[in-house]
Parts: sequence; C-alpha cells; structure tokens
Amino acid sequence: MKLFRITGIALVTSLVFAESALCQKAYAIALGGGAAIPVGKLSDVQTTGYNGIVGLAIGGPELPLGVRIDGIYNTFSSRTPPAGGPSSSDLRVIGALGNLILAFPGTSAKGYMLVGGGLYNIKSDVSGAKSDNHFGFNAGLGATFGVGAFATFLESRYHTISRKSDKGGVAQFIPITVGLMF
Repeated sequence: MKLFRITGIALVTSLVFAESALCQKAYAIALGGGAAIPVGKLSDVQTTGYNGIVGLAIGGPELPLGVRIDGIYNTFSSRTPPAGGPSSSDLRVIGALGNLILAFPGTSAKGYMLVGGGLYNIKSDVSGAKSDNHFGFNAGLGATFGVGAFATFLESRYHTISRKSDKGGVAQFIPITVGLMF
C-alpha cells in the first residue's frame, strides 16, 4: 500500500511541474512492465511470463548519449512436459543492470537503442532450490512518447545470461515493456 501512495504522489507531483522545467532535468525515473518471452533452450521448458522494471535514466534531453540503471524482475511458468518427459518448474529472474543509451532525434517521440550488462539472479521454484548469480548482457530498441509533464516508453530487449550447462545452460529471453518516465 505504501508503494502505491509513493507512486501516486510522484505522478501527481510530476504533473504539477511545468513542462519547461522538466525538460531541463538530467534524470528520469522509469517504471514499467509487460510480457517476458523465453527464447532458445529456455523456451523448451518455460512459457511466456511477465516482467517489471524500475530504472534511473541519466542524461540531458539534448544529448544523444545517456546511462540507465535498471532493476528487473521476470517470471516464467513451466511448460507442460511431454508424456514421460522431465518436468520443469516456474523460474524467476531478477537483475541489476547498467546500460548505455543512444537516443535518436525527435520531438514528442524519440527512438533509442540500449546495450548493457549486469548481474542476474535466477531461481527455480522447486522446493529447496537455491538461487544462482550469473553475469549477462542485454541489447534492445525502444521509443519514448512525451505526454505532458511525463513520458511513456515502449521497449524490447534481448537478454542472454551465461550459465554452466549443469546450471541449465545459457538462458535467453525477450521482455516487451510499457511504462512511464517521470
């Protein structure tokens, strides 16, 4: 409940400020969510789940380069195994990522590319399973759309997480995210 109050206060506060004052900001907070689609070997045992993201974007509106620090949360449901096949379990992926952003010119709509990496924590929901930390990389495309004193964004990224074969091998997924930046 406290998170909803803080989010509500932040949204109302962002609407109160004049748009010209916000254009001078060198940072923005991003909140979003959407679908998380497993690809590669991960898609053999997991189905599409959901994702959430919270981020801090740093860079001026006139500058084409910026930095974004993201916290991500993704879940994937287990796929029904074929008759006689091994069963799988739901999977959770949390990450702390640092990204470089290249923004394309625009006025109310701006496209961007991002690339980065970070630490991913993966855990299966099997009883007694331990979580594991792994390094990984991500790259993607997105767009921001100005709406008054804040902006919406739509982005898709490709994540690849390096794991040893005894830990399940490389994990790859593509989240498609919609959110707000204020």
